[in-house]
Amino acid sequence: MNRDIKVTFLQVKNDQHKREKIIHLAKEYFEKKEPLLIHLPHQKALEYVDLLLWRSPLESFLPHAVKDAPCKDLIVLTTSHENPNGSRSILNLCPSPVDNENLSFLKIYELEDLASTQKNKSAQERYKHYKECGYMIVTI
Repeated sequence: MNRDIKVTFLQVKNDQHKREKIIHLAKEYFEKKEPLLIHLPHQKALEYVDLLLWRSPLESFLPHAVKDAPCKDLIVLTTSHENPNGSRSILNLCPSPVDNENLSFLKIYELEDLASTQKNKSAQERYKHYKECGYMIVTI
């Protein structure tokens, strides 16, 4: 059992809610001065989240980096299966679960999209995978 590893499924009802969750989580980690890795499925998604974090919150922006090589940035966006900032926390925005075998994340965040049947099914498959790994799972 890997009870030390906590997976949090964040329920989202629509795209606006999804954007708010991403910004909130990145802001929370930045303010705590803890590294967070945001894993994206492809370049287009990476560019979208990159722009989102530069434009939000409205009164400022969230400093972050797009990197695959080792770095000291707190918030890092990547499409690779590397952990460039050595983060112990990851926001997985990919349809497949985090392969945690060599990366040793202690906190995994997933979005559970309640608006899309396809995306909800994908979240259920990731949930099943994490349960089989023996991770502690929470839904918010």
